Amino acid sequence: MSPISEPVRVALDAMRANPLRTFLSTLGVMIGVAALVAILALSDGLERYSREQIEQTTDLQTIFLASKSVDVVDGVSIRRDDPVEFAGEDAQELARVLAPIGARATVFVMGSGWATVPGDTARHAMLATATTPAAEPMLPRPVAAGRFLDSSDLSGDSSVVVVSARLAAALDDDGADAVGRVGSLLVWNDTTWRIVGVLEDDSSDRTNRAWVPFTEGNVRLLDPNGHRPPSIGVRVERIESLPEATAAIEVWLEGRYGASWNDRVGLASNRKRIDQVRQAMLVFKLVLGAIAGISLLVGGIGIMNVLLASVSERTREIGMRKAAGARARDISLQFLMESLAIAGVGSLLGILLGMVGASAVAAVVRKLTEAPVQAAFTWQSVAFAAGAALFVGLVFGTWPARRAARLSPIEALRHE
Repeated sequence: MSPISEPVRVALDAMRANPLRTFLSTLGVMIGVAALVAILALSDGLERYSREQIEQTTDLQTIFLASKSVDVVDGVSIRRDDPVEFAGEDAQELARVLAPIGARATVFVMGSGWATVPGDTARHAMLATATTPAAEPMLPRPVAAGRFLDSSDLSGDSSVVVVSARLAAALDDDGADAVGRVGSLLVWNDTTWRIVGVLEDDSSDRTNRAWVPFTEGNVRLLDPNGHRPPSIGVRVERIESLPEATAAIEVWLEGRYGASWNDRVGLASNRKRIDQVRQAMLVFKLVLGAIAGISLLVGGIGIMNVLLASVSERTREIGMRKAAGARARDISLQFLMESLAIAGVGSLLGILLGMVGASAVAAVVRKLTEAPVQAAFTWQSVAFAAGAALFVGLVFGTWPARRAARLSPIEALRHE
């Protein structure tokens, strides 16, 4: 029999000999592990839900490349003679560079004007953007009816437009739904446009928006004076990819415009906001994990108390084992194994209880708030909770084990 299997067998026999005391000592560890597993699962689920909301409703995953077209000298803005002029080919080249990262790039120009309906004199202020089909992931809302721009719009009929639900509703006095607005016409800058798509309704939107194909004619309509050079927008699929995408863009800009590229092109992103969100979620997880850790420590104290009582009750047994040739480290290992066994059983039961509890809490949250929050279980979280329980068992079992190992065989045999 191996030197490890014998202490394990003795430890399991001791646990079976006192089932009630074993259960009570296991209970503290079980509750601590359950709380830790539930908190980690719920916080991971909340982080995943928050990430999905951020990806769907914000531009935190978007990087903008804008030409620096003016210099500010003594508080006076002076237009540059040779600002950078991004084109569709630039966006396509950058998209190829960023494809391994999972990012898309598009070129765009923004402008404003008045939109009307043929035969109606009512005017509606509109913010228009000339862009490419690659801009669809960067829309504030997905397309609810019709389609977004496609490649044929860039080379063929450029008089098509995709509008926000707010603009579509403002142009339609009949109160038709989004599907009914597809195919209708609007007039802007003395040009008649055919609506081919309508975005989902967004009650928070306060601006009438429209998207048209990025063609030379449409760019002139949006910026007749040429004061706003086209910009490039990059959208990464995952927030974590933003630093890598930013670094790749900087390398691309340096290869294109030299080491002083930042004097000609401005690079803007919401990386600081992303770091703030990630830091807030980490603080939230650490604080709740620390609270759960307190209950796990209480469970460890319970293990230590039980083992100290066990040492007192089995003093004569320890003396007999030492008299038979058992070394101090054999006695110490026996009680450490008993502590780890209690912690191990408690961790297994706690993991199961934590999973059930986290799933139940998530179900209640979904019922009360209608938010699609799920408990996210990962093997890292489960392994961390189990490892923490075993570590607590090892730490709090050390003192009883050392106390048992230091007993004198003669005094132990005389103990009643």
